[in-house]
Amino acid sequence: MQERLIQLLESVAGSAKPVSANDLAQMTKLPRATIYRNLSSLLDCGFLDEVDDGKRYVLGIRFVKIALTGKSDSHVIKAVMAMIHRLVIDIGETAFLARYRGGRVDLIHIETPSDPAIPYIYPGLGIRPAHACSSAKAIAAFILPELREKLLAGEPHGFTANTLTDTSQIAMELEQVRRSGYALCDGEIEEGVTSVAVPINVDRLGSIFSMGVVGPTNRIKTHLHSRILPILMEENIRAAAAIQHCSIVDAERVHSEALAN
Repeated sequence: MQERLIQLLESVAGSAKPVSANDLAQMTKLPRATIYRNLSSLLDCGFLDEVDDGKRYVLGIRFVKIALTGKSDSHVIKAVMAMIHRLVIDIGETAFLARYRGGRVDLIHIETPSDPAIPYIYPGLGIRPAHACSSAKAIAAFILPELREKLLAGEPHGFTANTLTDTSQIAMELEQVRRSGYALCDGEIEEGVTSVAVPINVDRLGSIFSMGVVGPTNRIKTHLHSRILPILMEENIRAAAAIQHCSIVDAERVHSEALAN
């Protein structure tokens, strides 16, 4: 039975669109009674979800969440390294990748420009404040509401005169981020330094990742709308596909190995 569950999960994950029980019968060659019985089990545990009024199936939110939150930083970084590198080359500023996990947002990867003649900003890896940093704002604005509450818990710290610390103003800014599709940190952590980030939307979990660039305020704001945002928006679509693909493939492998033991 375990092998049949795995076979169904692999078939659903490998399809480019939601699949029906008839599709699964053709793909797996399993008896229909077996398919319906195992579909019921996968639906009950949240590994599959029903769409199209229960006629078709997709990977469940629980399965996707396990796949993404269980993936190591190194695997995520490897999946999007090419996109981060293109940001540095095309924009000429430091690029970063951030992720939500355990109630906080961390910068997990940074790539700096290679030209020694051009000064750049290095933000450092680690925790980023959700009320002040663009990488964390981009995630907070689009993440699931219950995760957002955990992320914004605590007293906001005022790093500079530009930092918002009033909770109602922070909520209004996140609403603006949702409307515009990007987040800005304009001297809110360090005066003269500006960063911009876009959410990386992954299936039905919202944005538990973000990517962006940081640099001197005059350089970032001068080219924000004409060059930086169009490039960021293009690369984050590629990043979302890369992260989701590698996460689901790895999760299937781990799940299969666990059930086989």
